[in-house]
Amino acid sequence: MDKKDGDLFPAPNQGKSAAAPRRKGNPTAIILAVVGLIALAIFIVRPAVLGYGIYQQAESSNLTVQDYAQNMQELSRDLEVTKANLSSYSSFTGALLAQVEEKNDEFTECKVQLERIKIDVEAAHKQVTDKDTEIAAVKSESQKNIGQQVTEKTAALEQGKTECVDSLTKKETEVGEVQAKYDLLVKNAVKSICCKAKVDNPQINFYDVADGKITCLEQGSNQLSC
Repeated sequence: MDKKDGDLFPAPNQGKSAAAPRRKGNPTAIILAVVGLIALAIFIVRPAVLGYGIYQQAESSNLTVQDYAQNMQELSRDLEVTKANLSSYSSFTGALLAQVEEKNDEFTECKVQLERIKIDVEAAHKQVTDKDTEIAAVKSESQKNIGQQVTEKTAALEQGKTECVDSLTKKETEVGEVQAKYDLLVKNAVKSICCKAKVDNPQINFYDVADGKITCLEQGSNQLSC
């Protein structure tokens, strides 16, 4: 038997002192192997699995892989366009709501002013009625009295009535001016709000104003004119 065979089958008298030392695992090699397996899973196995999944979806839709990929690209572009449109609509809606709040504040102020003047008009009406009652009482009394005193009293009351009528006329004029201002404000606000809203919803052709707020409607009694 040659030396090589002797190395493969050591003699019994060599004992433990001639036994080869057991190799210990190399941690660096183990780490490199694990990293290699992870890289293999990320760059080879995962794309293969995804590709196979796409192939199955394309096969189930009766499309070639190329057609399916093209459809996916088109859908992706459509999705981006939709996201951009939603962002624009969100900005437009925010600006429109801010404008609505501003117009609501103007409506509230104008409505308060209108109510205040209406109260003044009612008070003026009451003064005129009181003067008429007083004049009637004086005329009744004048039938018993003679002379200048009755004439002067009647003239003074008539003057008071004239002043009240003038005040009433002035208040009514103020009411008309405020009402015209309010109507113009409503008209401009309707055009500003509903005509812009009509761009997104062409079915909007009417509007309504209630409690100082404008509502754009598809059906109603107030025709929208843009």
